[in-house]
Amino acid sequence: MSGKHFKLGQRVLVTGKNVKGAIAYVGCPTFATGNWVGIILDEPKGKNNGTVRGHAYFQCDENCGMFVRPSQLQILDVDDNPMETSMTTSSEDTKTSIPNRRLSSVTVAQRSRPTT
Repeated sequence: MSGKHFKLGQRVLVTGKNVKGAIAYVGCPTFATGNWVGIILDEPKGKNNGTVRGHAYFQCDENCGMFVRPSQLQILDVDDNPMETSMTTSSEDTKTSIPNRRLSSVTVAQRSRPTT
């Protein structure tokens, strides 16, 4: 799950949707491939009640359930403020630094080849 370890009941912010809630499911559902996180939202801004295509993953009020990819979540602290973690900052650093390292490795390898 992209390095993030989510726990049931943990408070999160769904980025891009600007909604908060608590984690109620973590795993690989039958409706899609890969890892998903089921959230019980604080407000009825979701798409379900924890049941998708007849399979109950968790229970909540109608339209208070939402499934998202782990990358769409930001963990909240005890005061419901987004936590600044190494997971959120390092992913940005990694995106910019890895291509530069790869580029310099390729450039060095090309320079060391004999010319014909």
